[in-house]
Amino acid sequence: MGKLLETLKAGEGRRASLAISKPAGGAPEPDCVVDWEIDAEVPFVEVGGPGKKVELSPGLMIHPAQAAPQAPHRAVEPAPLAEKPKTVNLTETKPMTAAFEPWPAAAQTPLGISPEIIAFHQPDHPTSKEYDLLLEKMRGGLAANVGVLLLIGLKPRVGTSTVLLNLAVSAAMKQNLRVIVVDAKPRHTGLAKRLGQTESAGLMEVMKGTLALEQAVVKTGIAALHLLPAGLAVKMPNPLTSEAMTWLMAWLRERYDLIFVDGPTMDDGDVAVQAPHADAIYLVLPHGDPTPLNKGIAPTISRLGGRLCGLIHTHFEI
Repeated sequence: MGKLLETLKAGEGRRASLAISKPAGGAPEPDCVVDWEIDAEVPFVEVGGPGKKVELSPGLMIHPAQAAPQAPHRAVEPAPLAEKPKTVNLTETKPMTAAFEPWPAAAQTPLGISPEIIAFHQPDHPTSKEYDLLLEKMRGGLAANVGVLLLIGLKPRVGTSTVLLNLAVSAAMKQNLRVIVVDAKPRHTGLAKRLGQTESAGLMEVMKGTLALEQAVVKTGIAALHLLPAGLAVKMPNPLTSEAMTWLMAWLRERYDLIFVDGPTMDDGDVAVQAPHADAIYLVLPHGDPTPLNKGIAPTISRLGGRLCGLIHTHFEI
């Protein structure tokens, strides 16, 4: 450091030049010359001791104004991936075959239809086939395709309504007939509920003149089957008369192929009003009951103007 100081002092007032080369590894350029004038003594600090080497970064020996600009950073683009060689299939592709198997559709059944109407729920059941055969025999006794079938019970709770509804469903679903069931038991109604319908105004209101007959007819869940319910005025005196029944049956005959009337029991006075307007009357009684033969029921129905065409025996499995 002492020699360096002496050199600086000896060159005071003169221009000094210092040639500094670029550090090794850089781009080859001409030597860079940095000139400056020394106007006064420069204070210094001696670093290190005797025999200790002091290394300076080459960049510190270059004037900032003469520093070479750095090249902007460039992102290294990845080399493109080599494409896989395409596989050549020399085997001819065989056509695919397909087979269709239909899945059974869910049954679209109206809600609320009573389970004892087996002709609807299980049309292929042996009991349903018995109803089909019974309907054929009943229609065979009619003079024409259009007819009014009146079912009356020998006594209450012998299954008259169940038989009637199964026959009506069979006629509507399997024989494609326009069918209506008439609930003509104002004191023992129930057909509407068993067909999944709510109780509503019906026959009694029509007979009293407070409701039009067209408005009283109810569509059921079976397209070809309609219902004329008994009505709501069940506590009123029965307005059924022979004249009213004549008008009612004439209106229904023009619109339906079969008319099933759920009539009263034999001990009910309404039998005398309804019997003359039916094309055929069927008496429903328990299996093995000999009452019709012993009491002469057939002559009684004949005197009322009706025609007894047959007996329907019912049997309840226990």
